[in-house]
Amino acid sequence: MDIETWVVIGASRGIGLELVNQLLEAGRQVIAAVRDVSNAPRLLQLVTSQKAEARCSVEGCDISSDESITNFVHRIDQRMRNGMKLGNVILNAGVLKYPNRATEVSFLDFALHLHTNTIGPIICAQKLLNLSLDFPPPKVIFISSDSGSTTRFLDFEDGFGAYASSKSALNQMVRHMAAELGRSSLKRKNTVILVMHPGEVETDMANVNLSWEVKGSISPQESVSGMLKVIADKNVDDSGTFWCWDGRMHPW
Repeated sequence: MDIETWVVIGASRGIGLELVNQLLEAGRQVIAAVRDVSNAPRLLQLVTSQKAEARCSVEGCDISSDESITNFVHRIDQRMRNGMKLGNVILNAGVLKYPNRATEVSFLDFALHLHTNTIGPIICAQKLLNLSLDFPPPKVIFISSDSGSTTRFLDFEDGFGAYASSKSALNQMVRHMAAELGRSSLKRKNTVILVMHPGEVETDMANVNLSWEVKGSISPQESVSGMLKVIADKNVDDSGTFWCWDGRMHPW
């Protein structure tokens, strides 16, 4: 049986780094994409410590740059032409520049959140889905946030306006992507599109001084372990749905 290669975009630290760690521990082939390969020491150290150089390729992909995304997808295309089988894709790259209040955020900072958290992940997934219409990725998973839920609005999250908005926009575009694929007559209609809330994870990005108490914090290890179980459990009937790391469905 052909071995599928998972793609993790945003793999230099936190959740992305732990995704690579657990996938390698499970014996998977992985392409780990980061904004700057020369500035990802923890990822490179992880690959070396697991003696996984043959199973894990570290690639550059700046999710906020259309040119960088295009170049990255081109390299994936070359690998597929050489026999690589594309596996699940996890789009984890994101940014949180705190605070980003609706009453204060600058044009550039709002655009930064939208480009990194919404536009880049959608365009990257789109390009990967279009690489090979006969052999699309089985599952595409977007790491979002409960901050992006419009039904369960978190009004206590002061300073999260642009971040939450970018995640809400991501969620809505993912729903459209899943619906469009479901109407397709091509094989990519069988690709499962999922949105995940990873939980309140203790990461570098979340290491900001907040004015409220963050409850229920979990480690990257616990978050990733739970998410991988959820991802494995879902099939095409679940495409276009929003899940928590612990298996609960999350409201849009």
